[in-house]
Order: sequence, then structure tokens, then C-alpha cells
Amino acid sequence: MKDNHTSAPIQPLKICFITSSYPVDANDGSARFIHSMAQALVDRGHHVDVVLPYQARLKKWPDKVRLFPFHYIWPASLAIMGYAQATHSDKKLRRLAYALAPGFAMQQIRTLLQLHRKFRYDVLHGHWVIPNGVTAAWVSKHIKRPLLISLHGSDIFFATKHPLLKRAAQYAFARASAVTACSPSLYNGALALGAQVERMHLLPYGVDAERFHVVTAEERAIVRQQLGIASSQIVVSFIGRLVEKKGGEYLIKALPLVRSCLPDILCLIGGTGPEYSRLCGLVERYGLRDSVRFLGNLEWNQVATLLKATDIFVAPSIHDTEGNVDGLPNTILEAMASGCSIVATNLPGISLAISDGIHGRLVAERNHEALARAIIQLGHDGGLRATLGANARYRAIQKFSWNVVAAKLATFYAGALAESGISI
Repeated sequence: MKDNHTSAPIQPLKICFITSSYPVDANDGSARFIHSMAQALVDRGHHVDVVLPYQARLKKWPDKVRLFPFHYIWPASLAIMGYAQATHSDKKLRRLAYALAPGFAMQQIRTLLQLHRKFRYDVLHGHWVIPNGVTAAWVSKHIKRPLLISLHGSDIFFATKHPLLKRAAQYAFARASAVTACSPSLYNGALALGAQVERMHLLPYGVDAERFHVVTAEERAIVRQQLGIASSQIVVSFIGRLVEKKGGEYLIKALPLVRSCLPDILCLIGGTGPEYSRLCGLVERYGLRDSVRFLGNLEWNQVATLLKATDIFVAPSIHDTEGNVDGLPNTILEAMASGCSIVATNLPGISLAISDGIHGRLVAERNHEALARAIIQLGHDGGLRATLGANARYRAIQKFSWNVVAAKLATFYAGALAESGISI
């Protein structure tokens, strides 16, 4: 799995991102990694435009990254493509998504062609092979510009489940000069769909290590007081969409055993999603009402605040019943950068960031007893929490900064341009 890059200077490029999700405003954490990636490239001197579907809540917030939303359906209430709206719990595509797909693709292509005529992009970068990599591949061939595709999760899952989507992904991979995957699972999934190994690159996401940072004991106490957390309480935090693959039920199932050893445990759950009602039911069933708080959807700055108050961050991700799985959740990198001790499952993507006993604790998925034991160990051992948190912070800075990601991407772009024989 290739991930090496050169540090040689690269001439500024005009890059067009094609995506179906993006933060709707400056405080939105959804698909934040797309914006962070674009911003990191801009900070290195490149120019980045983003073509994305219209969303009523989308604001063109002040930024050096230009956004170009396109309309594909009227009324706007039917615009479900992207922004985590086109699927049921990340397991099945909604029927309306199939109906909207042709019009979505045509408008996306039309927008790309219009923008290229105006700005003459050097390279196209499609995020998620389905649907954006496919339309970007068609445009790439038409305008004779190289294409890079980045895989982020559910695109590979759906492509392996549906014959038509599989053929579409194969078409896109055949056109791509380079393909990046944020986890080994996605890397291997792309190979199974026909991507060429010599064009594949393992490229985990980055993290904003300035926004997510270690705080002083005084700052931590102030944040905990603002959140109504007693100084004696051990805070366990979970942040993510409430869908099956995030494994929230296993955290809740672990809490009765945790509470028997750590009576002052407090579990804070940030996020919304279709699993909310079921998770609330589990809290009631296990008598955990006094030990669990559901915080609802968190803005990006609120995630940073919650991590300042956190003792143990838990990411109990699993393969869901349909086989879908997380790559490397960005919240794990944010918790690492914040110096939190972490308990997570030993999925391939997560294992890229965390080595068990060094940067956190890793346990088998769907094993709530192992999850509980790891939480109890860290709850009892403040010294171990501090050591793991410091190691995690150091690793996040050294290996997962957005500057590192942007440098690698720029190298892939330059290689694709050189291979295409295009001079800038």
C-alpha cells in the first residue's frame, strides 16, 4: 500500500473538488474533512474550487475555498443527494436517490464543464467514487485532465452490493490516475472492484491540531463546570452519527459493568441519527438514566469543547449487519490531538492510528465486556490515561496533520499531470 511522497516544490495548481457532502457552515462538523483537505491545499499555495449539490442550509462562508453548488431537483425539499441524506442508516440507498441520480449526474457534469471553460482546471478530484468519481471520470476524459478519486466509506460498500454501481465504480477507477483510501478496508475494497494496485494510495485523514489541543487543568475545570460535570466524575465520550456501524449499543451495554467499578462514571453521547430511539431504550432498560446524557447534534466547536472535558473517548465501531464499516473516524483523530485516552475497536482503519497500549486501548468489535474492562482500567489509572493521551497527541501531530495530507495529494496531482503529459 503506497503512501510515500516527495517534499520537492510543486507549482501551484488549479484543483476542482467534486463532492456530495460538505460542511454547511463554519461550525458544521459533517464532512469536515473535505473542507480541511481543501483548505490545507490552499495554505500550500494551490487554488481549490468545490462543486457540490445544493442544500438549503449551505452558506458560502468567508473562505479562500470557493463553493459552486448546483441545483438538480425542484422543489428543494426533494434534494436528498449527499449530506448523509440519500441512505437509510448508511445501509441502503433510498428509492428517491435512484430516481434523482440521472438528473444529479447531468447537472454535476454540466456545472463541471461550465467551470472548466471559465477557470481551466489542472486536475479534478472526486470525493466518493459513487457518485462523484463517476461523473468526474466522464468530465476528465472529455476535458483531457487527470483525475484523482478519494474513497471515504459507504461508496465502496454500495458499489460492492449493487451490480450497476459496481460497473460505474469500475469505469471511474479505470479513468483515475490515482485513488486514495483512508483505511485498509477501503483500499482492499477498491482493488476488489478493479482499481489498479499501482494507482492506489493509503492516505488517512488529517486533523486540525490547533483547534483540537491539550488544555490546562484550570481550563479543563472551567469547561467541566460549564457542562455541569462534577470534579469527581469520570467522563466517557462518544461522538458520531447514531447509526449501527458506530457501535453505540455496545458502549451502553458496557456501562452497567463499568458503573459497578466506577460509580461516578458519566457517559456523554454527541450526535443524532436513526439509532437514537433504540439507544435511549437501552439506557432505560439498563437503568442508566443518571449515567448517560444525549447531547444531540454538535457543532464543530462544540466537539472541541466536549473533548476538553473528556477523560476517555470511546469509538466502538463495528461491521454492521449489512457489512458496512467505518474507515478511520475523524473524531478519533480529534480525540488524539486533544490528548484524550482512547478506547476503540481494532478495525483496520482505526488500527492505522492507534497501537494498543501505546496510543490507546483496542478491543474486539461487538464485545461489550472487553470494552468495559478497558474503560475500567483507564478509569482507575490516571497515570495511564495521561501517558496514552500524550502519546496519541504526539502521533496525531506527526502523522495526521492536514499539511502532511496536502503534501501527499499535491505529489499525486503532479505525478498524474506528468503521466498525462500536461504542462502547467
